[in-house]
Amino acid sequence: MRIAFIGAGSIFTPLGLYTIATSEVLRNADVYLVEIDGERRRFITALAEKIKKTFKADFTVTPLESVEGLEGYGVDYAVISVEKERYERWRLDFEIPHKYGIRQVLGENGGLGGLAHTLRVVPLVLEIARRIEDINRDARVFIYSNPEPRVTYAVLNYTGLKNVYGLCTGYIERKEMLAPLLKADEREISLIAAGLNHFTWIRELRVGGEDAYPRLDGALKRRPDFEPLSQLLYRTYGLFPSPDDNHIGEYLGFAWPLVPEEKKGLRWIERTRKEGEEVRRLLRLFLRGLVPRFAFNRFVKFPDVAMNVVEGLEGMEKLQEAINVPNRGYIDLPEGVIVEVPAEVSPKGVKPLRVELPGEALVLLRVQAEIQRLSAEAAAEGNVEKVIKAVLLDPVVHDAEAGLKAMAELLRVHLDALPRFDEGDVEKIEGWMRA
Repeated sequence: MRIAFIGAGSIFTPLGLYTIATSEVLRNADVYLVEIDGERRRFITALAEKIKKTFKADFTVTPLESVEGLEGYGVDYAVISVEKERYERWRLDFEIPHKYGIRQVLGENGGLGGLAHTLRVVPLVLEIARRIEDINRDARVFIYSNPEPRVTYAVLNYTGLKNVYGLCTGYIERKEMLAPLLKADEREISLIAAGLNHFTWIRELRVGGEDAYPRLDGALKRRPDFEPLSQLLYRTYGLFPSPDDNHIGEYLGFAWPLVPEEKKGLRWIERTRKEGEEVRRLLRLFLRGLVPRFAFNRFVKFPDVAMNVVEGLEGMEKLQEAINVPNRGYIDLPEGVIVEVPAEVSPKGVKPLRVELPGEALVLLRVQAEIQRLSAEAAAEGNVEKVIKAVLLDPVVHDAEAGLKAMAELLRVHLDALPRFDEGDVEKIEGWMRA
């Protein structure tokens, strides 16, 4: 099989390579590392060879400078995890709305920052997806790039690719956060959750196969400080949300005061940047032989999500606890919106499962489902009217004029990364209140 990592310098790729190297199904794959940054390409290529040697795998490694390079090889599976100037632009996505009094928790996947992020990333990924389509329109494509469900929606609706899945590690992170509360190893925890990416509801929570909700209830009584927003939602709607307060808080207008300072805004952005640097530091040590194999094994508790799905498609049938797909009655949201649900994966394909959710909880998701559609279509079409509709629909926007002014400024500062918009679109948003 031919597996391409596009944006191979991403933090997701090393785990994908490790999963390939330690999988009986994948260890003989042909791996293509597509990375435009020369330094990152050299590093991930050397790391791939080191992982291959360390774990005695037989996969091939081919570094490429662009997606066009895949034309001579072909591709069966493509993992897309691309971004431009992530942290510099993320800071602007948070700071500019905040200046206008809009209290968005992160500004990455929701709120006006999430909208600006969508407008930048969708055209970037669409360009890559169309080139994959030219090479093999039947390729299975996995998207890690945020805002992941909006990007997935755009690829499915603006290219001829049909086997497109959005992936996220949020459900794994929720297990890691709940493990100390439940006094369990995170690998013993299983969950059935559904909703929208970064905003799902846990229908079933188990430890070692047994219902863990009673255990969670007891733990939360002893820890009222643990994730106040998630606890409020749990008390209200009867299901614990996932993945955590700051990600869920991106979509709720009342979240700001409930999310601790260290988990929102610039503090969280800087923390995320430093965590990425620390992972890369450890990988450099591994490359130099200073981190032994057994330590690497301990460090990796869960397989890469994309390669876990590929294993299922290639013969190791399994339940993938969270995958993002177009809704076809899996939950009670509009058809075609990208929902996150569990799925059975086998050589027959990906079979998403239906999950029942409380009606009141679904109302919160319906608003975000519409924003998902509007923002993805706006990004793909360069449609400024849909940008405005998404702004005024967002629960985080407390004031119409402030929201439009903030969005206009976001467009202006990011224009060099917005190929479908120009200064005229900025002026249209600025003048919308007066029109």
